[in-house]
Amino acid sequence: MDMWKKLEIESKEVIDAYTKHRFHICDFVFSNLFLWSRGETIEYQEMENVLCLRGYYNDQIYYFMPIPKEETEENIAAMKRRIESILEEKAPICYIPEYWWERLKEEYILEEARDSFDYVYQVEDLAFLKGRRFAKKKNHISKFKRNYPDFSFEEITQENLEEVKKFQSQWCFCRECEKEEVLRNENIGILSLLDHFETLELKGSVLKVNGEIVGFSLGEALDEEYVLIHVEKAIADYPGSYQILNSLFLQQHFLEYRYVNREDDFGEEGLREAKESYHPVFLLKKYNLISKR
Repeated sequence: MDMWKKLEIESKEVIDAYTKHRFHICDFVFSNLFLWSRGETIEYQEMENVLCLRGYYNDQIYYFMPIPKEETEENIAAMKRRIESILEEKAPICYIPEYWWERLKEEYILEEARDSFDYVYQVEDLAFLKGRRFAKKKNHISKFKRNYPDFSFEEITQENLEEVKKFQSQWCFCRECEKEEVLRNENIGILSLLDHFETLELKGSVLKVNGEIVGFSLGEALDEEYVLIHVEKAIADYPGSYQILNSLFLQQHFLEYRYVNREDDFGEEGLREAKESYHPVFLLKKYNLISKR
């Protein structure tokens, strides 16, 4: 049996062989796995053309849905064997997208995991905020432009990466990230994404006022239709900074795409309200696999 290996930047090729262009949910995108693997432990194992990922959170082990390389009968049978051996461990199996729920629901009991659903929007809606439903967002942007007429918006490049890292560390210090495990782990992960910005094929932009960064965003294209936003950080003391960052980032990098996935809300009420206020076109459902029927 192949050993479990810790997920590292060098694991990208192996993981991508199973996941790239196959999933729209954020959880199987390598950059996202890599971000969270820095503060938490994420491991992977390849066996019988099936990729298995597992994580440790608060000393509890959890598994991602095992992924068959191609959907052959043989590989799907191997996937189910993996599922059954995990169930014997009494460990949770998470992040099962709707496509696989359809294929597994006859044999297994699955439960919706609402706190993990990803929010998907039309790129055009968020880039241009047309119509009355976005009037409040547009007002925030107008206010930002009035207050900071000299603002600039620039792509992240090798030249300004260090400046972005410094801003992220400062943002974290001001938010007292060290006191909150999720924020602390996220910070370690974001700095790692910036360290491997080119290898991960990310796109990024910074928002500046008086030549100083007040916000930045990181994202990537998932396929010909979908983009995923990994990171969006701004200083809330600059009213409208988040709204303008969201809009200009899509305008700068992703206008040829149709949908933008802005990830889940962790079950946090404030985050849920914020994500719903941008009018998602749909949510990408995810399920936990509970047991065999």
